[in-house]
Amino acid sequence: MWKEKWNRFLKKQKTAQSEPASDPAFSRADFAECKGAVQNPGCGWYHLYTFDAAKTDEPLYLACKEEELVLLRIGIGAFRTGRIPQESMAWVRKILAFFRDQKKGMILRFAYDLEGKGLEREPGSIKTVQEHMRQLGAAIREFSEDIYVVQGILIGNWGEMHGSRYLTPDGFRTLVRTMQDALEGACPLAVRRPSQWRELARNFTEEEKKYLTLYNDGMFGSETDLGTYGTLAMETPEQEPQSRGAELDWQRTAMRGRFCGGEAVQRAAGEENVSAEEAIRDLEKMHISYLNSTYDLQLLEQWKKETINGVSGFEAVGKRLGYRFVVENVEILSKKENRMWKMGEDSSGQMSLMRITLENHGFAGLTEEADCFLEIEEENKKKETYRIHTDARTWNSGETTVLCQQIKLPAVAEPKKMFLALYRRRDGRPLLFANQNAESGRVFLGTYQSSFSSVSVPSRNP
Repeated sequence: MWKEKWNRFLKKQKTAQSEPASDPAFSRADFAECKGAVQNPGCGWYHLYTFDAAKTDEPLYLACKEEELVLLRIGIGAFRTGRIPQESMAWVRKILAFFRDQKKGMILRFAYDLEGKGLEREPGSIKTVQEHMRQLGAAIREFSEDIYVVQGILIGNWGEMHGSRYLTPDGFRTLVRTMQDALEGACPLAVRRPSQWRELARNFTEEEKKYLTLYNDGMFGSETDLGTYGTLAMETPEQEPQSRGAELDWQRTAMRGRFCGGEAVQRAAGEENVSAEEAIRDLEKMHISYLNSTYDLQLLEQWKKETINGVSGFEAVGKRLGYRFVVENVEILSKKENRMWKMGEDSSGQMSLMRITLENHGFAGLTEEADCFLEIEEENKKKETYRIHTDARTWNSGETTVLCQQIKLPAVAEPKKMFLALYRRRDGRPLLFANQNAESGRVFLGTYQSSFSSVSVPSRNP
């Protein structure tokens, strides 16, 4: 026993000598993670809103102010024989403008059928479908800043790309190409199955693949997610549906950095539903950013009755939808303590390195551009702000990222508070961290008893 204790002591001493120590003048904050969800754009639960483009006098309403996302399902079946008239296109734009003004991120699906009768409701000519795509694409581009994804290519039962005469290989590729041309890269297009994604990607450039993603409205409804997956092994040709396990493993890699989501569905009568804990394991692999909060209620109510780490299963799922950034540690290292960094000194103070370690505990990543800053505050003085050069879209789910900032520490004894902040680039909206010590959208990192100026250096991801 004494030998084991001695060996542990030696190992601890060796580690202490090899690892750089933090500056003793820095008082580190507590970085405990908050238990609940944080309200951020581009992720979370959503409500479904259904409209008919032919009924231009329908009321516009908002069912849930708290949710950041909405899914707008707009029926266009009334126009199966010709162009969408101007008054209906104006109505579509009015719908989009209403939810934009409500500051909701939009998921769009236009569909000929809203009742599961795709073959009856879709146009008799593929050229009509293409014409409608071009008309709708013009409206989508006008509001693209607030649209995260377009689901489907108008056809099939409920617009879900099954039950259509146009899902032959040639018809499918033609309509996807037409829809992507209509969108002009303004927002991604989501297809219904991984096998469909792979079939398209075989002839896509890497740039075109960036605007192609998935949605799944059959999650957990059966072993195959109601036909989303197949039963074949991965050795079969890539365009064929694969087994559930193989498809989930494929999504873990292929869907990283993409905007994916859908609906969770209860099993058939007599079959046991998937628990929240089981669902979380799959949602991690699928990189899910959004789920329907009102469908399927039987499954969601079951999750609400379950408990995971002190919260309900429903909350445990919801708080991890999309990105969830958590600061884990902060160190300030002097030149002598960190020889990896070539830093000079001058008469005004010593150069040091600030190293911030964070993790993404969400199912997915951030899909919008954002700016990261180190913000320093001292009582009765103007706030100092220093940009940290990093792309928050690369803070991948389930991974650790290290941000580094080179700083100069003059010998001034006034305490300064340090914060880490992240802002969406297009509008400056704060993107919240999931730490308990977050203040006004920023994470409190700690207090230093010296003021400093700074020069940025690139962040380094392990």
